[in-house]
Amino acid sequence: MKDRLGLCAALMASTALGVPMAHAAQEQAAAPAGDGISEIIVTAARHEQNLQKVSAAVSVIDGSALKEKAQSDIAQVLASTPSVQTTGQPGGFSVDVRGMGGDLPAGTAQGSAAVVFDGVYNINSQGTTVGFFDVNRVEVLAGPQSTRYGPNADGGLVNVYTNDPKLGKLEASGAFTYGNYNTLRGEAMLNIPISETLALRVAGAVLSRDSYFHPAEGEQRAQSLRVKLLYRPVDALTVKLSYQLDHIGGAGNGSNVFPVGTSKVPIYSGDSINNTGDPWAQSPSNPVNTTTASIYQHTFGGTASYDFSRAVALDVQGSYTTIHGGEVAGLNTNPGPWGTGDTAPFSSVTLDEFNKFNQYTGELRLHNGAGSKVLWNLGFYHWNYQWTYAAHNNDPTANFGPALANNVYSATATNALYGEVTYPLTDSLRIIAGLRNSWDARTNSFNNNGVATQRFTTNLSHADYRAGVEYDVAPRSMLYGTVSTGYRPGGQSSYNPTTDVLNRYQSEVNTAFEIGSKNRFFDNRLQLNADMFYYHISNYQNLDKYNGFYYQGVICTAQDTRAGCTTPTFGMGAHTLGAELSLAASLTADDKVSFNGTWLHARFNKTQGTCATVGLTAAAAAMTCPDGYNNMQTGALQFFDLAGAVQPHSPTISFTFGYDHTFHFKDGASLKLGGQAFHTSSYWVNPVQDADLYGFQPGYWNGELNARFQPANEHLSVSVYVRNLANYAVKTSVLPITQIGDPRTVGVTFAAKY
Repeated sequence: MKDRLGLCAALMASTALGVPMAHAAQEQAAAPAGDGISEIIVTAARHEQNLQKVSAAVSVIDGSALKEKAQSDIAQVLASTPSVQTTGQPGGFSVDVRGMGGDLPAGTAQGSAAVVFDGVYNINSQGTTVGFFDVNRVEVLAGPQSTRYGPNADGGLVNVYTNDPKLGKLEASGAFTYGNYNTLRGEAMLNIPISETLALRVAGAVLSRDSYFHPAEGEQRAQSLRVKLLYRPVDALTVKLSYQLDHIGGAGNGSNVFPVGTSKVPIYSGDSINNTGDPWAQSPSNPVNTTTASIYQHTFGGTASYDFSRAVALDVQGSYTTIHGGEVAGLNTNPGPWGTGDTAPFSSVTLDEFNKFNQYTGELRLHNGAGSKVLWNLGFYHWNYQWTYAAHNNDPTANFGPALANNVYSATATNALYGEVTYPLTDSLRIIAGLRNSWDARTNSFNNNGVATQRFTTNLSHADYRAGVEYDVAPRSMLYGTVSTGYRPGGQSSYNPTTDVLNRYQSEVNTAFEIGSKNRFFDNRLQLNADMFYYHISNYQNLDKYNGFYYQGVICTAQDTRAGCTTPTFGMGAHTLGAELSLAASLTADDKVSFNGTWLHARFNKTQGTCATVGLTAAAAAMTCPDGYNNMQTGALQFFDLAGAVQPHSPTISFTFGYDHTFHFKDGASLKLGGQAFHTSSYWVNPVQDADLYGFQPGYWNGELNARFQPANEHLSVSVYVRNLANYAVKTSVLPITQIGDPRTVGVTFAAKY
């Protein structure tokens, strides 16, 4: 009977998205005897746990695979993960999970999906470009994480764990990659056991790549250095100190700090760009920005963990991040915001994006000790950042007007108390309960065209919860159900110096319902996980749109009431119904098969509350929820009714199929061949669903191939990769500019370890 129940449970299961903790496990459990699937230990729910016992959908990417495939940014790492999309931003990438994320430039607002490196959340995205070296694993978590983590991400979390120093073990490794577009990438690591209680780990990476575009625009120049010091005087106490430097240089995508000229391609509708020759070949009528920029990010961190007993442990973590640089002076003239031949408003402007950015985080957490049957955590979290943006006009005759000096200061302070407990009622039945309260303060000041500095502060607070149940149907089959909420703070958008009015937008809240099951069958040779979920989203933050910055030869000011200048602020209702299926099979000791798929039905509600938009036409005023945008060909103001529309970044179906086979040779050498096929149905990359299909991404197939040769001497290896087999240009963002993903890239990696 239990076997039948386990089989039924398998038909429901989940692609687990787990929750790491401050001192995350750095080693995965060894593979079981025989041909079975290895067990994976994650820090889901902020304690070490078998992935198959996590009552959530969790995707885990092994760090060793990143080196073999020479994956250096988060877009490459997550490219084949269903229900996850990345969007190029100034200096890095933003992430969407199950359609929830955010497309605004880094630093301007929190996304509903957060990226966390070694427990540190950064509102900016520099680490997503160069931080993927000496990585232990990447965990992708969908849905609200409010009662488990400091960052209150209502849409999901991407946790990146880098390797910690090891006591008593001298280790060294290095890898060098050469690929097309003159890609040169190197990474190295040295682990030094200073004493029985002290160890140092130093790792770094460098990247140089020519432009994907013709004429040249968007080459990458990046370097990163990470230093970690581990001190463990007694078994109960662990102290870690860390420092990381990230530098992004070059010109265009990956370095420019303003979206003008970043991966700009000819405007196109539907899939026309993939049907007219090389999508990465820009015509002379499109802007080419060869201005170089440098962004430097310094991150200092420290953690201390003490195990008082089997029942109680304490974690303390703090960090400081500072960013500076990013000045782009004298941007080249381009033919208008839509390529229509108008003079560009940015032709003679100096932009200083990070002058200066500072961020502080702190977390104090009590939780259960190792071996405790009751799993619990109770924490306090603090996050604070200050960011200054400046733009200065170098030419009084340019469109910005005389003596422009546009300075914006933004700051956010977050404090939160959170806690969660998983309590066993019986050996097979457990209940989950968690609470959180967040307090947020947002401050903005503006000094625009000589107008006296105006300062505005908005105070917000919100309570969140999680409740759930876990039931072991069989030793290797679990059913679960949860309901949880997450909160994305509201804030302040544009300021009108004429009327002294500041737009404010409401806080986004996601109430998520999820049921699922996780299962292992046939002596651990088959893993089948599945889940179904429903999101009820209130005050969906839709600030990702082009606001008519240049209309009839005159620059638009914030809240400009002219028909061509609109600054909409929406507090929309939305909902998402979805299901995920994850399958892994060990056919033999040398043959592995995997499948991961997601189905989404993500819509804005047909019945909406108040949707405020200035500059409405008579026809737009009759719409339920009008969204203003400018036609990419003519620049004319148009409106689209968002009521009942599809949410962006939400393909109906997406899935990945993978297969690996390992050949073994008599001398002990091995050759592993593998690849993945990825498919997604069509979707929109912007809330605006324009009639010209500029924001529409048609469905497509793609894939990658990988090979790794391991000589009998396991200290050496050679890997080959091919990404984007179809050489297909994926549209990642539009309005006001169009960005596309990487073309086909090939390369070889030589690696050594000691």
